Amino acid sequence: MLQANPRPELDLVKAVLAGDSAAAQRFLDATADTLWSVVVKLEGDGPEGEQAFLGVIEGLKADGYARLRPFDGQGRLSTYLAIVARDILADRLARSFVEAPGKSWSRFERFFGTDIRRRVAQRFPREASTGQRDDAYQEVCLKFIEDNYRRIRAYDGLGSFTGFILTIAERILIDLVRRDAPRRRLPAAVARLPQLDQDIYTAIVWNMHAADADRLAMTLRGRFERDPDAAEIGAAMARLAELVPLAPATASPRNQLVSLDSSGEDGEGLSVPDSGGTPEDQLLESEEEQTRASLLAAVKAAAAELPPQDRLYLQIVFSATDPMPAREIARAMQLPVEEVYRLKQRSQRWLSEIATRFGKK
Repeated sequence: MLQANPRPELDLVKAVLAGDSAAAQRFLDATADTLWSVVVKLEGDGPEGEQAFLGVIEGLKADGYARLRPFDGQGRLSTYLAIVARDILADRLARSFVEAPGKSWSRFERFFGTDIRRRVAQRFPREASTGQRDDAYQEVCLKFIEDNYRRIRAYDGLGSFTGFILTIAERILIDLVRRDAPRRRLPAAVARLPQLDQDIYTAIVWNMHAADADRLAMTLRGRFERDPDAAEIGAAMARLAELVPLAPATASPRNQLVSLDSSGEDGEGLSVPDSGGTPEDQLLESEEEQTRASLLAAVKAAAAELPPQDRLYLQIVFSATDPMPAREIARAMQLPVEEVYRLKQRSQRWLSEIATRFGKK
């Protein structure tokens, strides 16, 4: 078995890299159990597992044990080798999808199933008992399977196959979340912040994640090219807290009982649930009200420069409770119907220009 003290492990690795055949044999004897346990977990312990184990050994030996060169003794050799073995097996799995994709799916699920389910749980934290997580996992699998495993076979051999697959899985899950919650949007103040801040906001406010930097660091692992540390996450949380309420939406007093009168027993009166929105709902509603008010002010200011006929047309249209037929507008304005259609086209272009200019501010 491997020793707990990393220094003898590092010395052994250096001897192997130096070409010491006796050291290489000691290395293989000492690491066989670790490598076999990884193989059994990912490939099984049957003939396929035995073949995979030999493949891992060959992968380690390749180019004079080149895969051992990055090992610096800072961690346990067993941990390092588990990662290396997984990468070797992942490359083997990637090749199998080129040679015989139909026979490789069960190995793919055994290899990546746990990681994908973990990411599903991160993206759907509140659906543990609804079956939605299982549905999401199946949808991710279907995306990988469709078009004869097109997404898997797109791997070009550059970089880590494991990272390639998990990145695709993450993107599929993001699409699922967006599809299932199409109406939910970030407050404008949050949408202007960096992606890290936005992900922290959705994790805490939408997904009810604890506002703990260390735990958020684990949740966000793998979403960025470089994983943010707790200090960066803490700084992002501080930025968010200055702009918006940073608490789970369900923590708001949406269902707090509010007394309507004082005629009940004990003077408490009749109580009903408060249907007021969450802090996030209130923030979004406030933003929408401000946007509508600003847009209306912009329309009024710009309308002052329109010809009288165009202003009258807009006044009639916007004052009507229900859409008015062109003939009724023509009658009210004492104009031919054809002229009303031209006014309508000009007004639509004008309103579109106003909205575009307003959106760029």
